[in-house]
Amino acid sequence: MRGPACILMVDDDDDFAAGIRLILESRGYEFHRAATFPEGLAMLAKVRPHLIILDVVIGNKAEGFSFARTLRTDASLSDFASVPILTMTGMRSQTKFSFPEPPHQAVYTAGDEFLEKPVEPRVLLKTVAALLGGKR
Repeated sequence: MRGPACILMVDDDDDFAAGIRLILESRGYEFHRAATFPEGLAMLAKVRPHLIILDVVIGNKAEGFSFARTLRTDASLSDFASVPILTMTGMRSQTKFSFPEPPHQAVYTAGDEFLEKPVEPRVLLKTVAALLGGKR
């Protein structure tokens, strides 16, 4: 792989995304962000991410789940079907919703890893590195 690993974040929270950008760019990752499901899909071919960081709640819907499932199952997106997905959500702190099983179970999301917001920078960086297999 040439150059830094490219990360696409799909999250509608401007402040949270800016914080994640600072953390990741400080470690040399290339960072791109989309604020909506359609914008995220459109950016796939443009930025060709090595990793996707995906919010669960985008707008007032659980579009993150839909985005992940679309990415994994839509034949027109097959070039991106194996891109690792890190799902992040603040659902528990916002709604008091608690997943009855570990949230990384496939019943909830087509993602590869799951972190709850707020996330500590060291945990984020460790998880990103693991998902990228050491690529930077």
